[in-house]
Amino acid sequence: MLFSYRFILLLIIAFCCLLGCNRQNKPVPPASTPTTADPAVISTLKQLIDSGERFSGTAARKKMLALQPAAIAAGEQGRGLYYYLLGRLQYFADSAKPAAISYRRMLPTTPVDTSRYISLYMLQQMGLLRLELQKKIDDSTFSRMYTLLELAQRFHYTEIYRLYDLAAEIHFRYGVYDKAKLYTDKAIAAYPDKKNYYYMSYLMEAQSRIAERQHDYKLALHYEDSALQLALKQPDSIRIATVYSALGVLHEEMGDMQKGHRLMVQAFHIKERANKVSFREYVNYGQMFMEEKDYPKAIFYINKAVDKARDPENAGDLSSAYSSLYNIYYASGDYKNAVIYLDSASNMSLTEMEEQQLKKVMELQAINELKEQQHKTIDISRQYNNQAIILRQQRLILFIFGILLLVGAALTIVLIRQRKLRTLQHSTELEQRLLRSQMEPHFIFNTLAVLQSFIRHDEKEKSVKYLNKFARLLRLNLENSRHNLVQLHQEVEALENYLSLQAIRFGNVFDYEIYPIEGCEDMDVFIPPMLMQPFVENAIQHGMRNLPYKGHITVTLLLTNELLHCVIEDNGLGLVEKHDREKNSLSGIITQERLKILSKQTGKLASIAVTDKKDKGGKGVKVTLIIPTQRKK
Repeated sequence: MLFSYRFILLLIIAFCCLLGCNRQNKPVPPASTPTTADPAVISTLKQLIDSGERFSGTAARKKMLALQPAAIAAGEQGRGLYYYLLGRLQYFADSAKPAAISYRRMLPTTPVDTSRYISLYMLQQMGLLRLELQKKIDDSTFSRMYTLLELAQRFHYTEIYRLYDLAAEIHFRYGVYDKAKLYTDKAIAAYPDKKNYYYMSYLMEAQSRIAERQHDYKLALHYEDSALQLALKQPDSIRIATVYSALGVLHEEMGDMQKGHRLMVQAFHIKERANKVSFREYVNYGQMFMEEKDYPKAIFYINKAVDKARDPENAGDLSSAYSSLYNIYYASGDYKNAVIYLDSASNMSLTEMEEQQLKKVMELQAINELKEQQHKTIDISRQYNNQAIILRQQRLILFIFGILLLVGAALTIVLIRQRKLRTLQHSTELEQRLLRSQMEPHFIFNTLAVLQSFIRHDEKEKSVKYLNKFARLLRLNLENSRHNLVQLHQEVEALENYLSLQAIRFGNVFDYEIYPIEGCEDMDVFIPPMLMQPFVENAIQHGMRNLPYKGHITVTLLLTNELLHCVIEDNGLGLVEKHDREKNSLSGIITQERLKILSKQTGKLASIAVTDKKDKGGKGVKVTLIIPTQRKK
């Protein structure tokens, strides 16, 4: 293995040396003449970027058209900031592909000096990452985010608060609320202008959303109140209305429907006075009056939504508004108008489909234009490379040699990874066996203790019967212990024997029922042995003691999408005391560890959920196990 690494290293060094010799003779294209940036234009562009979502809509698009000549003439920085703003406007308009094209036009297509373009590079990558959030959030999303954070810290990016805000949003959407709060705190600490009450209010509202998702409504209300106080110190009425609306939602979630409704109405009227009510807000407001059966007001506000959708013409919104009007007229008994608006909604739906097709065609045209521009750039580059024709054969040989080198290195890496995966799998199997071996002595010790008790009390018949059942159970467990996986019906049989033993031990103070999967004897389904038994044991040990009535235990099995759902219920006293709630048997802890390993090994969900049925008016405890199953090949 060491020899192969050295061999690959030597090949790479030789390849780099050959490329270095080749580049010494390669002609260098003439440097472009740098342009001088206009400070006033740059300052205007930065102010528009800082305005966030306030800079959007028709007025913003008109301003961008007016700014374009001056921004392009302001040099690389002005051009980059202009295309960032254009991409953000397209992002707000749900035009993802044009936005991505605009973001990529911020910087030259050739490799750039990151330290020189750090501000533009960070804005570009954050814009592209926000577009990616609309599709998915996975490991690559976090990898790109952490790479940007590392670059920002390395090059002392002065606007790192923007990146912290994005990191908080990514974690929030992914459901990691502690991390979301951490990065929001960092954004607040890094933001230089604490008197920018608009942005500070926005960050406080972000903290409130995080606390709300964590069901800490008191803390969420505290943050939202802070957001309101900050919003009231700045002139933007839409920010104030946004906070009022969020406060209304919070109060409704906390049960104060009247106050919540009043706050949301107050937010709506603020936006209405500023002529900033969106189409969706008019529709929601109208539907609220429809639910209250105030049909004239409902029709009034839905018609407002229709006017909003007509400027500019938006077939999708018009279809939605007409559908709402149809519902209102139908509910009020005006079937004639209901039919008219149903027909209008259908027509607008067809128009929307045509617009979407046209939009796709326009996006394709924009992509083709970009490709044409790239082809022109390639043609210019080829003109400068005409002097290097005599070196083509040498470059071809070097290219083939490099490909062979990379293929060899890739094959070596693949073989090394496969070996590591096999080693990891073997280690995981050994760990599974070790955990199971820890649990089996625990079970045998408890069983022998019961048998000892019967013998000590001279209960011969019960001892013999108990010993016979124990022998059958032990033989079955010994057979299962030879395998990492056992068939489902074998595990069910072992569980049946165990419950029978325990019923004898406790003098039949409880009965039990097992509802297996129908036809499980013929199924080629395997699970690790002794995963369900510890929780049945807990139901007996902690649920059946000192009951004034007949105990009952049920075990229900259900197979869904290669996952075995096992529900173990009893009618005991439940988790009566705090001590009982915190208590975990040794076997239960081991089972939890086994499930974690099994989940990591199979890549499937594995979980345990314990519920006290007394909280819902019942008796006893309900344990739900989700166990990944496997099928032997």
